[in-house]
Amino acid sequence: MSDVIPATPPLTAKEVAEIETAMDEAIKVADEIIELAAEENRRLESGRPVSLEGLLVRKQKLVSEFSAFFKTYKSERAAMMLTSDSKFSLLQERVQTLATSMMENAENLNRAVNANERRTSAIMRAIRDSQKEVAGATNYGADGYQTGITAQTSSLKQSREI
Repeated sequence: MSDVIPATPPLTAKEVAEIETAMDEAIKVADEIIELAAEENRRLESGRPVSLEGLLVRKQKLVSEFSAFFKTYKSERAAMMLTSDSKFSLLQERVQTLATSMMENAENLNRAVNANERRTSAIMRAIRDSQKEVAGATNYGADGYQTGITAQTSSLKQSREI
């Protein structure tokens, strides 16, 4: 049994050009994802609730496109190596920049989620405290039921005197 790896057939100039065109498109997509992540980070830095829906929809679409590129060329990794060194290096650089950008973005999103949870907890605590105060001033508990017998008449009918 031989340990020799069979050589892949050489690519035509047209095939290399197609791969380079796909790489150019992947680089553009990566650049746009990086820009969207940076915009999302700018919005999240305020610490206030912000709407990210439009950015997230676009980012998901681009990430899907970027993943599709790598799924397509995963089996043709050797073919990608036949493209120009500068093109291949540029793609590698974008992938690294994108990874760093997405990690930073994930950290900012986690901070925003945690801040939102703290705000929600504070609001819920204030509501519960307010309900306790209201319940303490009446004969009704926080659950809405009467807590005890009152000295007042429990009848709601007007009394009639004869």
